[in-house]
Amino acid sequence: MQKPETGYLLIADITGYTRFLKDSELEHARGILEQLFSALLAKLRSPFALSNIQGDAILAHARAGHVSDGRHVLDTVESLYCGFADALEHMLHNTTCTCAACSNIGKLDLKLLVHYGTYIEQSIGGRQELGGPDVILVHRLLKNSISADTGIRAYAAFTEAAASATGLAEYFAHAARHRENDDTFGEIPLRVLDMRPVWEAHRERSVIVIGEHDERVCEDFTVDLAVPPDRCWYYLTDPNMRGAWVPNVASFTRIGADRGRANVGTVDHCAHGDGTTLVFTIVDWRPHDHITYHMRLPLGGELPYTIFIAPTAQGCRVTVRVGLPIASNKLVQAFLRFQKKKIGAMTQGAWVPSLAKLVELAKADAAEGRAAKAAPAFTRETLKTAVDSRLAPT
Repeated sequence: MQKPETGYLLIADITGYTRFLKDSELEHARGILEQLFSALLAKLRSPFALSNIQGDAILAHARAGHVSDGRHVLDTVESLYCGFADALEHMLHNTTCTCAACSNIGKLDLKLLVHYGTYIEQSIGGRQELGGPDVILVHRLLKNSISADTGIRAYAAFTEAAASATGLAEYFAHAARHRENDDTFGEIPLRVLDMRPVWEAHRERSVIVIGEHDERVCEDFTVDLAVPPDRCWYYLTDPNMRGAWVPNVASFTRIGADRGRANVGTVDHCAHGDGTTLVFTIVDWRPHDHITYHMRLPLGGELPYTIFIAPTAQGCRVTVRVGLPIASNKLVQAFLRFQKKKIGAMTQGAWVPSLAKLVELAKADAAEGRAAKAAPAFTRETLKTAVDSRLAPT
């Protein structure tokens, strides 16, 4: 018998789906739904794994032992909504078709439900399905009065169990409270997050990276890790992990986090045993994808660099790209850039041993099974089959 697992259960449900199909031409509706599901699946990354596509929703799960930090759950939820909303906006702005399906795109939206509990994976008809009372509970929550009671149409609703499991008490203290009543499960308290402001902030924020063709102080540093991107992100961004892969760290202080979550504007102070303290300001923050810092230099200058994380079949690839020094004072900037070779050598001296330790840390974690395996690709053919089999309204 399959051993029960404890972890997060997540449903991303397309709202307005039934009315959309009823009022639309099926051929065009098929293409639209394929694009929306593709956008969702592209953002569904480890530690979450897809269970299946169910009508107008996807069901995913993440084992508790594979979730390095509860913030990753919230990162995934926000990434799913922003990916969906980006795809929807792209279709709205780029279609010239006047058919009913294309005209009705704007009536679609996304709601997300997250629960923390116990479940089993079982093989049914050649497919892996999730089972157990907690799986039933999260499905029951799809029919709710959240929008009617709170006025929030695009939301992420966390059960108290899920909100508590993330460890983000300060963050969820500001979330709207709601209760659902079920004949079987009784009263179910929820914390509700409005996703529209999250997407609007995402849309307005510029992507800031050191580009492939930008001039740099040294060659890029690249290593392959035997863990997926979420685990790598945990190593790179969690304050408690800095000393595990950066040599000679005495202490690490983070200032400006938003209710326990780092983001653009957060400042990290990394004190080393030799008495030096390096100060980094986050200027772009894309969980599990990339992070761009400006590291403080003498005379008011800064050294910009981006750490990229890309999934691979065996785990992920980390690339560190360091740009030229910048400063608001052009004379200072010119002086610091004159020191390009010296700064490049210092940068290499810092990153080479750090990345070597990062590789060893990932190997040890992979051997201990503390990280999820890379999820298999969900092919376009498989997606098309799933959408076609569910085009009938539910």
